[in-house]
Order: sequence, then C-alpha cells, then structure tokens
Amino acid sequence: MSKYVGAKEFRQRFPSIGEDLKRWGEIVVLKRSKPLFKVLPFEETEADLLGRADSQADSGQPDLYEISRIVHDLRKNR
Repeated sequence: MSKYVGAKEFRQRFPSIGEDLKRWGEIVVLKRSKPLFKVLPFEETEADLLGRADSQADSGQPDLYEISRIVHDLRKNR
C-alpha cells in the first residue's frame, strides 16, 4: 500500500520517514498533484552480501559466503 504526500509535507516529516516506510511500505511524493518520486525501503538481499564478499576477498578470513548466509538467515528471523 502506498502513501501519497506533498513535497512540503515530506520535507517536514523527513525525520520520521523510516517509521512511515515500515507502516506504508512506500511513499509517493507529489508536487502540484503529480508524482515526483517514490521512496522505498532498502532490502538487502543475499546477492548484495555475496557481491560485497567477492570484492573483499582475503585468504586469511573465514568463508564470507557462509557468513553472508548466516547473516541473511538472522535478518529473516527478526
């Protein structure tokens, strides 16, 4: 479900935007009754973690693929 707000209201509510995103899922910002942009919550996927793991390759570290799988599972179970 989307919440529609004017640009002025968006600027005023910006400090609490994280809470609004949790409640509404996405926010569409309007200017002169026309959509200007959409704000979506960031959802980190396992693919994002694995991509970063590849760029941080270090043979002295534990297997980053296993670590990313554990972190992903922990975040799902919040």
